[in-house]
Amino acid sequence: MAQLVLNGEARTGVGKGVARSLRREGRIPAVIYGHSEPLHLSISAREFHKTFHTISESTIFTVSVGKENREVLIKDYDEDITTGTIQHIDFYEIERGKKLRTHVAVELVGSAIGVREGGIVDHSLYEIEIECLPKDIPEKITFDITALKKEESVHVSDLTIPEGVKVLTHADQTIVSIVVPRAEVEATDDEEAATTAAPAADSGQDE
Repeated sequence: MAQLVLNGEARTGVGKGVARSLRREGRIPAVIYGHSEPLHLSISAREFHKTFHTISESTIFTVSVGKENREVLIKDYDEDITTGTIQHIDFYEIERGKKLRTHVAVELVGSAIGVREGGIVDHSLYEIEIECLPKDIPEKITFDITALKKEESVHVSDLTIPEGVKVLTHADQTIVSIVVPRAEVEATDDEEAATTAAPAADSGQDE
C-alpha cells in the first residue's frame, strides 16, 4: 500500500489573525514538530478530510511542503465541537530507527455472550499508549469479546500485543466490561430489601 501524502504550504505568519484568515480560505493552520526546527504550514481542509476519514495517531504519512517531504504522525489537533471542523493540527516528525510514543486504537469485535444474557457492553478505554519503532506501529489492537460473560471485564493485560511494541498504559486498566443494566440491579436490591424486612414483620405478629 502506497503511503499517504498530504500537500502543505509554508507560512511565515503566526497568531490568531493569520489562523482565522487561513480558515476562511479553506485551509488548516498546522505545525510540524520533531528533531528539527518547527515548521509552520497550512494544509487544505478539503484534502485533509478527503484523505483522513478518521483521525488516528498511529498512521504514518508524508507531508510535502515545497521540496521537503517529512514523515509524520498526527500528535494533536483542535476541533470546533459546534461545527466539527479541524482548527489546528500538530504533526510529529518521525525518525526511522528511533522509538517513539503514540496512541493506538483498541477495537472490539464479536458479540459477547453476556449481551445475550441481558448485559450491556461498556467500552471504557478506546486507545492505549505504546512505545515502539515507527515500522512496528500497529494500525489498531483488536480484541474478540465473544466469550465475555455478564459481569466480566477485559483489562489492558489481556490484549495480544505485536512483537516490538511496549504498552505504557497501566496493565490493570479496564478496557471493556459487560455490565448489568441499572433496572436489573435496582430490582435485585428491592428483592433483597423485601426479603430482609419479612422476618421482622413476622416477629411482630407473634407477640
